[in-house]
Amino acid sequence: MRINRLGIVMMIVLLSITAGLLFAQDAPATEEPVSDFAPPTEGLMPCPVEVTAATVCDVIATQPEDIVGVWTLYFQSQPAFIRYNLDGTWVLGNSVESTSDLASAAASGPYSFDDAGVFTSVFTGAPLDVVPQECQAGRYILRVIKVGGQPVALNHMVIGDCFVNRETDWRYTMLRVSAE
Repeated sequence: MRINRLGIVMMIVLLSITAGLLFAQDAPATEEPVSDFAPPTEGLMPCPVEVTAATVCDVIATQPEDIVGVWTLYFQSQPAFIRYNLDGTWVLGNSVESTSDLASAAASGPYSFDDAGVFTSVFTGAPLDVVPQECQAGRYILRVIKVGGQPVALNHMVIGDCFVNRETDWRYTMLRVSAE
């Protein structure tokens, strides 16, 4: 009986020592966040010099000419349309026609590209309880997917946007419905 008790006590001591050694090990190293973001400079499938009707490729948008037109999107989970104008403005509406008229637009604002090709869109005119001042602008890299040399889809890669609704809405691929 005494031997069994001694064996049990020794097992408890050994388990305690083993557990102590496991917990005493250093915590695994965590990866440092990347502080120097380098935006992509090329598409995943760069466009060839000679384009045929069957050519599928993508480019990083770096200027208004790359995205001008009307695109479909989901705005707060509802189908909508956004028009990017050549003058650096955008207009959001519930139809293609409503994106031509600021009076019937759901929202609008300016956009721009910086020297690195980063797209910044500003949501103007919204009440600060809807879009706080510090969240008016969102920064993205835009990928334009082309078929036969024509833009057909637009993807936003978020760099920084604290306006959750815009970031969520722009995670979906936008399809181009009109060149103007």
